[in-house]
Amino acid sequence: MEQKNLKTSIVGFDTVFSESAECPIDVDFTLPDYYAEISKILKCCATARVSSKGINGNTISIEGTVTLTVIYCGSDKSINSYEYQYPFSKSFDIGANEGNSQINVKTKCEYINCRAVTGRKIDIHGAVGIYVDLLRRCVTEVVSDCDCRDIELLRDSVPATIPLGNAEKYLIMDEEIELGAGQPDIRCIIRYDADATVTESKIMAGKSMVKGELLLKLLYAPADNATPQTVRCKLPFGQLIEIDGISEDCECDSKVCIAHIEVKPRVSASGECRNLILNAKLLITSTCCCNNDVGVITDAYSRKYEAEVLKNMVCFNKIVENVNSNFSCKKKFEFGSDAISSITDMWCDTRIDTVKFCDNAMRISGVVSVYIIAQDSTCVPTFYEKMVDFEYAYPISIEGEYKSTPKITVTGVNYTFVGENEIELRIELNVCAAVYKCCNLPIITDIKVNDKIITSKKSDAAMTLYFASEKEKIWDIARKYSAGIEEIKQINDITEEILTVDKMILIPNN
Repeated sequence: MEQKNLKTSIVGFDTVFSESAECPIDVDFTLPDYYAEISKILKCCATARVSSKGINGNTISIEGTVTLTVIYCGSDKSINSYEYQYPFSKSFDIGANEGNSQINVKTKCEYINCRAVTGRKIDIHGAVGIYVDLLRRCVTEVVSDCDCRDIELLRDSVPATIPLGNAEKYLIMDEEIELGAGQPDIRCIIRYDADATVTESKIMAGKSMVKGELLLKLLYAPADNATPQTVRCKLPFGQLIEIDGISEDCECDSKVCIAHIEVKPRVSASGECRNLILNAKLLITSTCCCNNDVGVITDAYSRKYEAEVLKNMVCFNKIVENVNSNFSCKKKFEFGSDAISSITDMWCDTRIDTVKFCDNAMRISGVVSVYIIAQDSTCVPTFYEKMVDFEYAYPISIEGEYKSTPKITVTGVNYTFVGENEIELRIELNVCAAVYKCCNLPIITDIKVNDKIITSKKSDAAMTLYFASEKEKIWDIARKYSAGIEEIKQINDITEEILTVDKMILIPNN
């Protein structure tokens, strides 16, 4: 007997390596002479960013910088700041490297301790957590058809998002930002934070076009030692990324992260300091995929001979939602017995604790850390840190199993005094996420027919009488008796695949 299996390829990504490590932060430094001496440290901020990553042989190499910003109160009650760049690097042994890999890296400052040894010397200890995942492009060969008239095939169609390619590209931004009219000259930058978001991602002329914004918030001390001033700006960016094999029908899941950022004041020839120089390095990642129904074979048997059917469990993922939504959370804070005359600055960062899919919604819960620099009744700067829990539900109407890795960004924070020592916070948040529906199916990878062993008949009669139950599948009945599907349907005048009532049917014994 001549039998030929026709095969097709199913492409996906598997996590083949996942590991984390800590890099210690141990540094002490002395403030330059032109900086004010330390009266009290208000806050030490540590932001870790990955500047480069790559695979060399069997090793993943990660390099980056921790930006340490020490905000302190001077002896004259002024708010001052000093920024220190602390480099780090880490290597991971991944064993065999087969290529076609994608490295995902996340960093987190695990803890930071800062103390003033003297009025000018600072000692900092802490640790940065580095979390690495290596995704490898995998191809599974599955049976799409069988050129043998004795083989029955159970066909199915699975909605899936087929990954076509992934590419990363660094984008350098060099911008000069001018202070607004009426804002005083800059004495020193106290602190700044930035976040990058993707606003549009689409396919143009066979390339991924990614547009977004770099959001910058900066606090500086004026030259006249007046109240610290805030600068906010949105800097747009755009980048074309080449990915082989994509077309206009594809979809893109694009992300951006800040690999490096530095902001410095610029003094003009006349001695004025009214401009800021921003240098940033963004890493833009674009994963392109195609939403298609994939034809698969989930079961098979031979009506005549013994057959061995080999299967692999294959996960099909389909993008069902591209979420870009805003929400807000509120909370009241009391400052205790301290009398607060004013709030100088307020900023936030976020942490996602859980992402669940239940009750027809994607439910995200986490914490917003709120940092506040205020002045007490004697106008001495002081620091507070508060936590705000948040929950967000995005409706998902389709039943099934889902997965997503959302990103939460703080887009704004406002406050209102509701008492002498109490404020009400309103935090504006944005959630950006690609939601995938997951489907795990056992797919046939090979069919081996042994034409030397004939399938034994259940009966010597020409027909077998079978009492079928409601909701029983015709496939299961035919497979049990090694009979033909279409023959059973034709003899018994059946059109459906699943019986809707109890029924007595005839099964041919070929």
